[in-house]
Amino acid sequence: MATPVHSKLINKAAREVLKPIGLVRKGQSRLWLDDNGWWLIMVEFQPSSWSKGTYLNVGISWLWYPKDYMSFDIGYRENSFIEFKDEDTFSRDTIALAEKAKECVFSLRQSMSSPELAKAFVLENSKGGEQNIWGCLNKGLACLHALDFQGARVHLENVIQCSDDRDWAISVKDFTQSILSLQPKEQIKAIQDAIIQSRKLKKLPEMNVTFGGSA
Repeated sequence: MATPVHSKLINKAAREVLKPIGLVRKGQSRLWLDDNGWWLIMVEFQPSSWSKGTYLNVGISWLWYPKDYMSFDIGYRENSFIEFKDEDTFSRDTIALAEKAKECVFSLRQSMSSPELAKAFVLENSKGGEQNIWGCLNKGLACLHALDFQGARVHLENVIQCSDDRDWAISVKDFTQSILSLQPKEQIKAIQDAIIQSRKLKKLPEMNVTFGGSA
């Protein structure tokens, strides 16, 4: 099946703007990845079920918990739907979207450029309060990356105390409990191992992962 014109224009804009700054297209999808070892920036030109065109979604997906899918853990929708009406207009629109995505990528890279900056960014932007399992886990592991072991323990203990008892939540609690049972240096090694496992589950390329005290 031939690729629709609007999809070709999206792919062309992404190649011209995002590829030169290091992003890689995931297969033949509309998803582009900025791979930083233990975290990804995802740029998605999301289609609509009803119209030809695209949304723009940009955000971070953490790789420190082993699961086989990527998620927008911080960030998401960056614009309203851009509808394809004619090639010239849509070509300009997609270039503008790609440039906006590029700005977001640079901003997120800066926010994550040191352990302390990353910790502050995650604490400020993670979802939910003390009953949000993912938010508490992400805050705890961001503290661990910055070698704030006391802060990490507070947030990770909140994971255990969350009332959610669905199967996936119990799995997250078990993972968290296994981390809490370790000494600090062992915790860092355990998260590094979890990141490697997470990358394998997502079929990401092998990479030397540095976590804990280094960006």
